[in-house]
Amino acid sequence: MQGPLLRILVVALVLLAAAMLAIQYAFPPGEPRTAAMPWAETENATVLPAGRPLPEFELTDVEGRPFTNSSLEGRFTLLFFGFTNCPDVCPITLQVLASVQEQLRNEAPDAVPDVVFVSVDPFRDTPERIAAYVAAFDPSFIGVTGPDERLEPLIDALGVGVEKHEHHGEQYNVVHSGVIYVIGPRAEWIAVSSGPHVPPTIAADFLKIRAAYLRRPPELEPSHAASAH
Repeated sequence: MQGPLLRILVVALVLLAAAMLAIQYAFPPGEPRTAAMPWAETENATVLPAGRPLPEFELTDVEGRPFTNSSLEGRFTLLFFGFTNCPDVCPITLQVLASVQEQLRNEAPDAVPDVVFVSVDPFRDTPERIAAYVAAFDPSFIGVTGPDERLEPLIDALGVGVEKHEHHGEQYNVVHSGVIYVIGPRAEWIAVSSGPHVPPTIAADFLKIRAAYLRRPPELEPSHAASAH
């Protein structure tokens, strides 16, 4: 098998394994959960039976400010993990997310989520580099990262597939999943989209998930519930 075809096959297999891992992590037994989600008939996304609170984490945004659990509160968020040197999965997925945002701004301006790009390559991805990278897709995108030990709690909790292939010094590649995670306004994981990523489908699924989440028993603080977007 020739090099390019082999690479495509390897990437596809890694993405499939990562997607299966993410879905497996979404349904583990014995984990603390919040209120059950009402049924949401999505076309592609997998909705968790109940929200899963994220572990405590502390990353840093491109302005050098802490990005923690509280940074996700009060809004819906589409969370994606990648790195700026990514040749395929990241630019494709971020362009899809930019199209999703544009569609939602036109169709449901009061329901537009945040999009957060988490770099899993903190060694090379400086704040300046991440800022320029995400802004090229959509100026509203939020870029964050942190040392491996600070990324680990979030990566482990969501079952994000990340593999670093070392070569020589800074010459290495990072194979990772193209999964998009939907985070609710209580900083809890509520759904996952594992592809294929089609902007109208993601946008429609998100609106259904958001509506289902807001139909849950009123567990949000009044201030959060009122400001959730």
